[in-house]
Amino acid sequence: MSLTTDDFRDFMGSDPEDDETVPLGDALAELAVDAETDSVEAVRDVRERL
Repeated sequence: MSLTTDDFRDFMGSDPEDDETVPLGDALAELAVDAETDSVEAVRDVRERL
């Protein structure tokens, strides 16, 4: 099985609900989640709970 451009035709059109005046990078930044975690501290916290 292979994919062709016909397989993506439904997804290639523009969405009337999209605000195309907002640059893509800004739109993606609004969706981003800051998941900064100190992994060493997280492991110590879990070990203390056990």
